[in-house]
Amino acid sequence: MNKDDEEIKKDNKEEKDNSEIINKLYVNKTIPEKETSDTEHANVTKLNQGDDSEKYIKEMHDLADKNEFKNNVVVVGLLIVVVSIIVFSLFMNTSIMKPKTNVVANKPVTKNSNTIKPTKTKAVTKVAKTSTIKPIIAPTKIYNYLKIEANRNVVLKKAVKLNGGKTKGVNIYLLSEILRSNSIAIPAKTTTVKQLSDSLISIGWKKDTRFNQLKPGDICFTTDMPGKAGSPSHSYVFMSWVKNGKTDYANICDGQLDEFTNILHKRNLSVTTTTKDKFSYYLRK
Repeated sequence: MNKDDEEIKKDNKEEKDNSEIINKLYVNKTIPEKETSDTEHANVTKLNQGDDSEKYIKEMHDLADKNEFKNNVVVVGLLIVVVSIIVFSLFMNTSIMKPKTNVVANKPVTKNSNTIKPTKTKAVTKVAKTSTIKPIIAPTKIYNYLKIEANRNVVLKKAVKLNGGKTKGVNIYLLSEILRSNSIAIPAKTTTVKQLSDSLISIGWKKDTRFNQLKPGDICFTTDMPGKAGSPSHSYVFMSWVKNGKTDYANICDGQLDEFTNILHKRNLSVTTTTKDKFSYYLRK
């Protein structure tokens, strides 16, 4: 091979190389298009991502609006409940107060028309019951009865009549009639001091020997008659002491009209005299 042939081959090789280079360059031109396509895809992706962000933001706003709406609904609901409670309370208070006002307005009328009279009647009834039932009231009632002269005259007439019209020996008839006039049940056939004592004890009267405990209206009994144990010689109603603080003499009520002109007179009590026996015990209910 001559020199010219080698140069021709060399030229052909260079030409071939240049063709490959040109082809590569051509190929490289298409690459940017791919890159451009990728870039555009990336841009599209970015745009899509932007749209998604906006959509997400919009959804967040919508959610916030919904929550705000719910909160507003809850607040409005609570306000409605509170207002309803207040209105109901006012209604109930108003409805409750009206009857009370009516009752207050009506009470004075009721009291003026009906209440006062029954109260007075009850009080009178109560006094009547206690005067006949309570033990401590009996002596006081007898004492108050005998303080009135008209009562003494009436009861003495009844006693004399029971004694056959005689004033002598009328004492037990007198005492029995005094007790009966004060609602104390003494048998009509009572004629002796012992019978009077036994009758009072049988209906619950209590015996007490302490003369310093005597109260006006107590029924007193003296010591026994000689040879007759349990049979007091005399009986009378204690009215008061002749001198306060002294128990020797007392003001009494009995039927010794043959000796005294009045059934109220003075008599020895804690002391014995030549003619009168002293106090032994009293009976009280």
